[in-house]
Amino acid sequence: MANVVSEGAPSAKVLVIDDSNTIRRSAEIFLRQGGYEVVLAEDGQVGLDRLRAGAIHIALVDLQMPKLGGQELLKAARAIAPDVEVIVITGHGTVEDAVEAMKEGAYDFITKPFKKAAVVKSVRQALEKASLVAENRALRARVAALSSSAGGLLGDAPSFRAALDTLRQVAPTAATVLITGESGTGKELAARLLHDLSPRAAAPFVPIHCAAIPETLLESELFGHEKGAFTGAVGRKEGRLERAKGGTLFLDEIGEMPPAAQVKLLRFLQDGIIERVGGHEPIRVNARLVTATHRDLAQLAREGKFREDLLYRLDVVSIRLPPLRERREDVLLLAGAFLERAAASLPKDVIGFTPAAAAALERYGWPGNVRELSHAVERAVILCRAELVDVGDLPEPIRAQAVDATDAGGSPSPLVLPFGTPMEEVERLVIKRTLEQTRGDKNLAAQILGIAARTIYRKLDRDAEGKLVDPGTADEGD
Repeated sequence: MANVVSEGAPSAKVLVIDDSNTIRRSAEIFLRQGGYEVVLAEDGQVGLDRLRAGAIHIALVDLQMPKLGGQELLKAARAIAPDVEVIVITGHGTVEDAVEAMKEGAYDFITKPFKKAAVVKSVRQALEKASLVAENRALRARVAALSSSAGGLLGDAPSFRAALDTLRQVAPTAATVLITGESGTGKELAARLLHDLSPRAAAPFVPIHCAAIPETLLESELFGHEKGAFTGAVGRKEGRLERAKGGTLFLDEIGEMPPAAQVKLLRFLQDGIIERVGGHEPIRVNARLVTATHRDLAQLAREGKFREDLLYRLDVVSIRLPPLRERREDVLLLAGAFLERAAASLPKDVIGFTPAAAAALERYGWPGNVRELSHAVERAVILCRAELVDVGDLPEPIRAQAVDATDAGGSPSPLVLPFGTPMEEVERLVIKRTLEQTRGDKNLAAQILGIAARTIYRKLDRDAEGKLVDPGTADEGD
């Protein structure tokens, strides 16, 4: 496997394969001046041997060569050195062949006679792509290693690892566990992992969301009912607790449980006995209870909204899942896992995030925690039209925060334009954004954009009097 390095680094090695000595030497001079190490090959067969030897990052391949042509070499390179990005060299008369080569996996093509800027730019961009591919591959490997033993709960942040360690430690016991954390932090996943790691794993895991069931029905849903217990009770029904016999009952949002159900749940925790609604026969149930809440149960108890004696029974072992804003080092790890899952299910050939998109994901506050991140990445994969998700593919709140960070002095965010924006307007907005970054220095902006300073004046809008509008003084509504 080739090692991927940052562009321009001394160890970035470029292989130039061309039967023309002039082309080889020209490319060598250009690339060495750009800071790259260069290896030369005078035909396709020699080039293939160089690729087999390894340590090549980018290959420049002429399409028309004796012994082994560029198309055949490209196919062989895909098999023996898939991490090496290939840039094909072609004459003006064989551009169609170059396009065909790109369909076969070539990264780019440059035409003869080529200029230094074109060669160096193509190699730099190919290295950037290779680096991103390698980073995303490493991220996927890290996700796989972590997820193999975490039941879908991913994270490497110390606070998150501490929560998982406690969960693994308490799982083999019969202790009642209270899982706390904000909405979207993965409380049900944690409860399922607790069950899966316990001696009860072969028995049922039965979840119930207390806030999702009307108060009048929750007691019946939890404990069951006898025929005729209330209007509509046409027969006997087992409750969730009975269905969880030998296994685990998970009560999500336990803070929403009404007082009458709290009393019955307390009896179950004390004696292991329940009674169905409308019944008088005590039923012994062997089920482990795991609960979760995003609310402060102690505060609810002080306010008289939750039984204090029940709280003591529930809070034998407490596990807090930290919000995503407290574990920012896990954002890209999770995003990579969600991206791989979404790309496989859609399916789409999306392999990762651009640096700008990754920075935007890490910077965002994630009030909806892991659940919000999952939905944001799925949306981005759906909208993405390239191999890498960019800032423009992300939901508006994330894009907006990325722009705010730029205004505050952070790294410039990509300019996101609506589909169908007229080219004249695109040029004006690009010039305006560049002037914002150069603080109105038109000469510097012109150098960055590769145009003459007078072009900046010519491209900008004019005000009502026919004078040029300076972006530094224009209204924010422009």
